[in-house]
Amino acid sequence: MDLTADRVSDADVDLFQPLLECCEDFFQRCFGRPAREDEARRMPLERPPGLGPERRHLVALRDSGRRLVGVLEGVSDFPAPGEWYLGLMLLAPEVRGKGRGEAVLRGYEDWLRREGARLLRLGVSEPNPDAHRFWTRVGFHDEPLREARVRHRRPEELLVPGGRPVPTRSGAPGA
Repeated sequence: MDLTADRVSDADVDLFQPLLECCEDFFQRCFGRPAREDEARRMPLERPPGLGPERRHLVALRDSGRRLVGVLEGVSDFPAPGEWYLGLMLLAPEVRGKGRGEAVLRGYEDWLRREGARLLRLGVSEPNPDAHRFWTRVGFHDEPLREARVRHRRPEELLVPGGRPVPTRSGAPGA
């Protein structure tokens, strides 16, 4: 199953609501509740203060039948120029555990490199040990930041397990 990625505007976030509702395990683990009825509509409101929509990157992940199976939400140049923050990578339960998360991350990193990113950060909810294991396995490590733990890695450290450079979409080693 190959996944494709499509940018989504703030005006079209409602398309994510069924996905968010089917990922009840994530919401229960991280928030102690299922997704709210307006969870998708709240997504644009959750960007950092003062950050305009042009720096927010909301991506729909679709399977070969064009069915929505995931979402990526990130911001560029946050908290500093060249630093990007991945706020959410969520896959539907039926596509998890099949290498899709790592493939999505590699594609996102390829795009970040082309955009000039030098650092990718993300937050992992403490009550989500599966996510913590995933991000550690793919090379992120803890970093203290304002009394919160975040995970990060620099593009020059973007290596897959075993030290192999991350391939670009063309198959050549990433720079």
